[in-house]
Parts: sequence; structure tokens; C-alpha cells
Amino acid sequence: MNILEGDIRKLLPNKDDQLKWIARSSHNIKRFSLKEVEAVTKKYKTLIGQGSFGEVYKGILEDKIMVAVKKFKHMHNKTKENFAKELLVHSQINHRNVTRLIGYCLEENASMIVTEFISGGNLSDFLHNSNRSMCLDTRLRIGIECAEALSYMHSHMYTRVIHGDIQPANILLDHDNLNAKISDFGISRLLNMDKTLYTMNVVGSIGYMDPLFLRHGRLTTGSDVYSFGIVLIELFTRKRVNREDVNDNLADSFTKSLSTGFRMLRDMFDAEIAEQSNMKILEGIGKLAGRGATMSTATVVRRVLEKNQGRVFTQQPYQRERDGSTSLPRWKRRPKCRQCRPSKR
Repeated sequence: MNILEGDIRKLLPNKDDQLKWIARSSHNIKRFSLKEVEAVTKKYKTLIGQGSFGEVYKGILEDKIMVAVKKFKHMHNKTKENFAKELLVHSQINHRNVTRLIGYCLEENASMIVTEFISGGNLSDFLHNSNRSMCLDTRLRIGIECAEALSYMHSHMYTRVIHGDIQPANILLDHDNLNAKISDFGISRLLNMDKTLYTMNVVGSIGYMDPLFLRHGRLTTGSDVYSFGIVLIELFTRKRVNREDVNDNLADSFTKSLSTGFRMLRDMFDAEIAEQSNMKILEGIGKLAGRGATMSTATVVRRVLEKNQGRVFTQQPYQRERDGSTSLPRWKRRPKCRQCRPSKR
């Protein structure tokens, strides 16, 4: 028995659960001692975030790798079980658009998860708490990268994973290129082959939650896709989801605008990208995101976004060079926005 398996047996009281989670996990992660974590975080002097679960600290490992340390508080039995499940779900995922799990710390009065540190903050803060510009192609690329990660979790893993809380606050961006990475697997679920999970526990964040789940407690990969549709609306409109009034939220307003005409739809999109030349692309994205719970799969969403991304670079006419030849306009060969670049496949 390795160290991780021993820790899981301590955290999960039910033997069937122990075997299930151990069998599904990978063990290529490090167990940190409490002293090591204290050294990495300079004795917890590097706080960068907090929530109901606990705090998040920034740290530097001996090999100079930057990490984020998620420290849990109030470790009662249910919290221990959730900690074990987050650890094991995250340990299975290996995708460039998902934050990488590096290790964990488990001692009598301390439970922590250590992941790679993403320097650019989260998508929610970028959209709503900053003045930085974001061109249409960059938004499409972020959407494609998130859709790729969801497609991987839903269709290409041995055991499918439902994230359960897809929202801009859980999508991290690197500082230089705004590459997107999905994070926070605290309420994620592993799926059996029937692709459906029934639960009475509240899963997700108000404003992003699948109506089917709210009504029946039926959690599927489609629940993630619905939440991602709301994220896309938020990404292209740069408007906040109305968390207080579920009956008049951003999704409802956007759906109404789709059926009321061009002008109202254009007013919904962020003015930075709502140029006349972009409207065909935005209308296509709007119809996709406005489908909500019927958006199909993350793979289909990714393909639609990729198709529209291609149009960004081909919608303008050719220009004639001095020698009489024609070529794409200079801005398309070398986009002005430094974040503009095709998604890496």
C-alpha cells in the first residue's frame, strides 16, 4: 500500500468507497509535510484568496515552480470525505487546460491540496474587475480551450468526470497569453457508465446551474455544458450573471434578445467586439449559447467555436500587393492584439 492509498483509507470510512476511489486514482502526486508547506508559503504569509472551504496561498517550491496551496478548515468527517474526493478526482485529470495537481498535505490538523499557480487570475475578475481589453478571437480561443477540457473530462477519460461548478471564477488565465485552465474540483463527481447521477445535495453556483438538476436532482455531463453556455454568454457580453434573481438572470435576458431582433441582440454583446463585421460570428455564438440545456456536448460546442474562430481571420477581403499579387490583409497575418492566436491543437 502506498502513502496515498493509506490516506484515502483514513479519509473514507466505507470500504467500498475506499476501493472505488483508490482504483480510479493515479498516484503520481507528492505528499507534502506540514513543515514543507509552511516553508513553501512562508508560514502562510502569502494569502491570495479565501472562501467557505478555507484559504488559498501562493508558494514557491525548491525547484522554483510556483504553486497554489488550498488549505481546508473545519475538517469534520464530511469535509475529510470531500477532501479525499477532490484529491482523487483531480489526480486523474491530465489536460493542458486543467490546472495540474502537484500534491497534498494531510496531517492531524491540516489538509491541503497543492496545484500549479496560474498568474493571471480568474476569468470573472478579468471580465468584471479590470479594464483590460479582450478581442473577439481571444474570447473564442478561451471558449475553445474550456470546451476541450470539458470534452476530455466527459468523453475521453476512463471514468467520466462532472465538474459540477463551471463558472468564470473557476476558469484561470495565465498572465501573458490568457491561456485558460479549469480549476476547483471541490464538488466534482465521477460518473458511472449510465452518464447520470442523482443527488439531493446542491451542486454548482446560482445563475449557472442546470434547470434539470434544480428540478430533479439529475446531474449529467449536460449539466456542465449548460453552465458552460452561461459562461459563454458572460464571456461575449461582459455582463454579470444576476445571482439574486434567478427568474431574471443573464441567460433569460440573452434568450429574449435572440428572439427580438438584431438591434437588441447587438446591444447585449460587449461593445468592444460588437462591430458590424463581427455580427455574423456573434449571432452564431449567440444561437449556440442561447440553446442552454439543449447545447448537446462539449465536443459539439468546441467545433462550433472553432468554426467561428476561423471566420475571424477570413471574413475580410484580400488586398493587392505592389507586385500585383493578392494576399490577406496585414492585420490578419499578424493580429494587432497580442492575445490573438489560433488555439493549439
